[in-house]
Amino acid sequence: MRKLSQRFYIVLACVLLFGPFIAGPILFVTHHTAAGILSIVIPYGCIALIAAVRKYKRKREYYKIKDAHTRVRIIPIEDSMTLRALYDNSALTFQGEPSDHYLDGMYNWLNNEGVLKEEGLNLYVFDGSLIKDTFGKHKRFENDEKFMSIFLKDLKLDDSNMRRFSTERMKYGGRWLDDVIGSVKD
Repeated sequence: MRKLSQRFYIVLACVLLFGPFIAGPILFVTHHTAAGILSIVIPYGCIALIAAVRKYKRKREYYKIKDAHTRVRIIPIEDSMTLRALYDNSALTFQGEPSDHYLDGMYNWLNNEGVLKEEGLNLYVFDGSLIKDTFGKHKRFENDEKFMSIFLKDLKLDDSNMRRFSTERMKYGGRWLDDVIGSVKD
């Protein structure tokens, strides 16, 4: 059924794209100027409308959980022990500060991947100065550079989904914390 729907959209797009090139000039030559203009404007308006509707549907399918940021518990860390535990666990790490929009996307991605153990998610936030204090002053992080990490033990990862998850995380800017810290030249 999905394949049939996709074929329908392809055929419709071809008709709407190439139909005006045939009908428009014929109508202009036969002195039907208004019809010629409409034969060009209406199909391209339909293409724009179809594209907008498909984009909206895709976004709605992705963002299954509305206000997902309310399910994320932001835990600021300031102690080296917790940061070392995240490092030892190869925590999933993102650079930047958490915003509602970003958290909505991240939570829905994890939910769509099927790796959430529970409804809530703990997100540990810290900055570059804590990394320097914990792993050495010679690390080249800005003091105010922000990071967000998720313990892998908080996620439902196993052999069947780990490979896919490992590749998908890169699309969203996710890296392992030990790689983030280890990749910075001393």
